[in-house]
Amino acid sequence: MSGSILVFNVTTIEITADYDAMSHISGTPAKHETGTDLYVGKWYVEQWRTGVRFPLATLPSGKNVTKVRVKIYVNAAGGAASLVDIHPYNGDGQADPDTDDDPAVFYPRCAAGTEYVNDSIEGRTTGEKWFTLGDGESAQACIDVENAKSAVNRFSVGFHEEGDNDAGATLDSLEKSGGIPAVLEITYEEPTPPVGYSYSDGLVSVQVAG
Repeated sequence: MSGSILVFNVTTIEITADYDAMSHISGTPAKHETGTDLYVGKWYVEQWRTGVRFPLATLPSGKNVTKVRVKIYVNAAGGAASLVDIHPYNGDGQADPDTDDDPAVFYPRCAAGTEYVNDSIEGRTTGEKWFTLGDGESAQACIDVENAKSAVNRFSVGFHEEGDNDAGATLDSLEKSGGIPAVLEITYEEPTPPVGYSYSDGLVSVQVAG
């Protein structure tokens, strides 16, 4: 056998969210799905959390996910003490926030499971923000995306403000005309025999032509 060292093809895809909503449970609990803004933190007297869903149809099955990032657009900055946390929705990213109509269900699911991002200050200023949820094949976010692909073919995340007690950031939603909805970026790799690779065991022969 010759040329036995494999190389890896690395591919990065971007997936736009197909659902987003926000909820609070203070006073009269409410869930909002059609507003043009999404709140992450305290707004007047309510403490808001946001859930976002991404379809995984464009992620091929069985791939080794090595990096996961998410992009949001902050159109109104949070307070000077605002800290953004990001979690897998309901602990593993597989539950569908669209079907969780009860705020008492939706709200806690936005802050469940392994924390991907902890105490980010990015919500304190406006503009496009990228967050790394996981980097490396052993990162929990990478594992969660692979599992979500296999199980439900979608992946959802939750945003909340640390402590739910500081003036929060306002994000563009899917419904905002001319807005920038959330985007999930996934990097995956797959082994590919290099050009010139050949193998023969006397019964089967394989050769990758240049």
